[in-house]
Amino acid sequence: MNKNEDHLLLFFERLKNISAIKRFGNFPVLQFESVAGHSFNVAIISLLIADYENDSEINVEIVLRKALFHDFEESILSDIPHSIKHRYKGGKLAKMLKEIVPGLIEDKIFKELPKSLQGNCIKNSKEAKIGTEGEIVEAGDAMDTIVTAIRELKLGNLYFEQVFDAAVAQAEKHNHFKFVKIFLESAQAYRSNIHQASAENI
Repeated sequence: MNKNEDHLLLFFERLKNISAIKRFGNFPVLQFESVAGHSFNVAIISLLIADYENDSEINVEIVLRKALFHDFEESILSDIPHSIKHRYKGGKLAKMLKEIVPGLIEDKIFKELPKSLQGNCIKNSKEAKIGTEGEIVEAGDAMDTIVTAIRELKLGNLYFEQVFDAAVAQAEKHNHFKFVKIFLESAQAYRSNIHQASAENI
């Protein structure tokens, strides 16, 4: 057993910690959502997008691998909301993270795993939003955020109006996928119903 395998449980501790990392840390949130829960949801949504396309050129296994690993660097960095990454000094933090994260994935995130496992994990994590399968994951990521925003809006949390709008704008970049298109139509209609119900209760 090599030194990395001696410390294998450190990787699984980090994996377990993702269940405790809260998303949207800079927002008042009425229902707790973890990075692990989000990653699971993104995997399910991405699978639905891929299956609905019914395109033999889409590698569904790669879609699922990328979806499950797409936020794995947050096991070290924690969740940094989109609004924080892009708000200040022309998105300077987002640019810094773009430089930092690949090295973090390469050198730190999977270092305790056996070498025979590291390569695939690193590749799918670094390329989580690259290529057709990565586009599907990026769409699934935005769609799960839309669902979270709708849930918070239904509970009366108006802070998530801007989260909903930002996530819709992100998902619309991928509405060439058929399932994304019908999801967005449904989400917009659902949001309108929430607004109408709120107005009627005033």
